[in-house]
Amino acid sequence: MQHLRSILKSGLGVLLAMMVASGSALTSILMRLTKRGGVQNFQSIFWNQVAQIILVLCLTIAVRPKLRRESWKETAVLVVGGILRVVATVCLCLSYLHVLPGNTSSVVYGLGPVLTIGLATLITKERPTVVHIIGMVICIGGVTMVGVSMNAKETNNQTVQQQVVTLLYPISASALLTLCWVLLRWLSKRGVPLVTHMFYYSIGGILLLPLAYIVEKPVWSFSPDTWGLLVAQTLAYATQYLCNAAAIHNETAATVQIVKVLTVPSVFVLGFFVLEMVPNVLEICGGAIVTVGAMVVGLWTWRLNLKQQRRELGVGTGTEKSGPGSVQVLKIRSKSGPEPGPDSVCENV
Repeated sequence: MQHLRSILKSGLGVLLAMMVASGSALTSILMRLTKRGGVQNFQSIFWNQVAQIILVLCLTIAVRPKLRRESWKETAVLVVGGILRVVATVCLCLSYLHVLPGNTSSVVYGLGPVLTIGLATLITKERPTVVHIIGMVICIGGVTMVGVSMNAKETNNQTVQQQVVTLLYPISASALLTLCWVLLRWLSKRGVPLVTHMFYYSIGGILLLPLAYIVEKPVWSFSPDTWGLLVAQTLAYATQYLCNAAAIHNETAATVQIVKVLTVPSVFVLGFFVLEMVPNVLEICGGAIVTVGAMVVGLWTWRLNLKQQRRELGVGTGTEKSGPGSVQVLKIRSKSGPEPGPDSVCENV
């Protein structure tokens, strides 16, 4: 049981990132279904933010973290990060509503790892490893295949202006979200509590209510089926946000972003079963390549964390590797008196 707990703890960040990928894909599909039921664009965004704020407020009341930081720099980064995340959320949700789910995920999660590695190197000083670079290149190859296939489907039906807007939404969302999560990682390394991050990153969602009224008149009367889908959508969104923040709190931003590229094949799978969207051969191959790249980085990171955890545990208990077995040396010292002799040393081979 202790061994299993150690394995799960070492892979916590990777597991959370995989949950984010699944939750993000599910949110994308549910938002398209609720749109068919009459839920308008900004109203859908608003309900997602409401669910997130309720979750974060409950956690804040339960944990009672210190919301005001002693350093003005940390407080400023929290406020700026919260504002940037509101803008990024709007761009991302508009992408899900106006662009095919696979295309949005391809741009957002394909560009995300590249930007994350660059920003993380500059801001958090976390340099990527060779495995990160290889996994990122593999994922970009798969994402490119998916993007080419999706663009071939949409080019004939869209004007130049529509194509530009289609690209601007996910590109803006990817750049802003990447900056938000790298800043969150920077704050985590400085000891800022996770709930404090989430509070500042969520409270800005209140601004979306007047925005929903200004941009378009909300509709509040839906069928029971649509209400059920809307509740499921908001729960999926809030859950994947919590998992995302927790993942970056426990793992490097580059690893989390690369593993999150699993959203692309997840969207294809859910789209096939829920929306009856059948991917073509190029999309299937691209999704498979993305899966390989993300899993390589995830499993390698998991294994590296497990080895590091065992090494630290071995140092803490005085266990050292020596040949095929391990030798544990326990020295019994007296507060006063001479150094104990060989008989006072216990060796367990």
